[in-house]
Amino acid sequence: MLFKWSVLLFLAFISISTVPVMAQSHYTTTEFFVQNGPLQLQVRKITENIYSSRKKIPILLVHGGTGAITSFDLETPDDASFGKALSDAGFAVYLMNIRGWERSTAPAYPLNDTALVAGSCQEAAADIDAVVSYILKDNPGKKINLFGWATGGHWASYYTTLHNEKVSHLIILNSLYGVKSPWIFNQAFADPVDSLKFNNSIPVMRQSDEQAMINIWGTGTNADTTIKADSAVIKSFAKTAVSFNTEHLLKVPGGFRKESFYMANGKKYWDAKDIAVPTLLIRGENDFWSRPIDLETYFNELPAGIVKKKITMPNAGHFLFLDIYGNGRRKLIIAINNFVRKDL
Repeated sequence: MLFKWSVLLFLAFISISTVPVMAQSHYTTTEFFVQNGPLQLQVRKITENIYSSRKKIPILLVHGGTGAITSFDLETPDDASFGKALSDAGFAVYLMNIRGWERSTAPAYPLNDTALVAGSCQEAAADIDAVVSYILKDNPGKKINLFGWATGGHWASYYTTLHNEKVSHLIILNSLYGVKSPWIFNQAFADPVDSLKFNNSIPVMRQSDEQAMINIWGTGTNADTTIKADSAVIKSFAKTAVSFNTEHLLKVPGGFRKESFYMANGKKYWDAKDIAVPTLLIRGENDFWSRPIDLETYFNELPAGIVKKKITMPNAGHFLFLDIYGNGRRKLIIAINNFVRKDL
């Protein structure tokens, strides 16, 4: 009998592989993997431990085109970690990587199938549900607060339309909605012959080197102005983004670009009217990914009966959560905190 229980305990341990990453005087950070079928999804949990008796509200952060650690737990001398800043506000912060990002595994996508949407919103929603179910498994009846940035906002919104019963509050930052309107990437992603079709010669897997990741910060005519181009934040961002394989390349499923192209040209993969939870929509005034019409249309199509709020943050850009110099991140955290705790 002792042997049987030992085996069961061992199997339980390897099914959710938990590895402590860091235990500082101020924060406890734990990294583990959640199983979704054959896939392993990387999750990192961050809590502050100075006010350990304070009730911590769970929030799950869903990344966009760059992974969760690169986006939300960046290490710099000035501590640009958005996750740690949220934990200081009293949240139990979970960061997750969708399949194929950073240390999350991915299916063996056929690279020659250029019609494929690798890492579709349906796949992303399944991954989010696996992580949400894991977080809530010891809290029956509880719900998760869900934050999605850029494409992560698309994924989180679609997930919520399927699982309103598991979401407490939905917060979306700098995300597209299915509205036909000019978009900065239309020409780059469109088919050379038919501008209304995605260019299927674009690789199934996106690959970017460190310099390309630095160049992202200069995208558009209204690029982030509060974060200097030679700053430690940008350098750390680029270096971290390409650090998850021996080739030193950001290698991720490219389907999000295809879905984003079609959304920007009016296709809806989900409808805001199907969201039934309190929803906060935020857009940086200078964001290059989303457009003002996305914020307005998304907000207007949310049901009238739910708590809903929209905010445009002046002078803020795409990487608002990393803006530790222009107070963008501080304003973002205040907005999230007020909405989740007080519906304000």
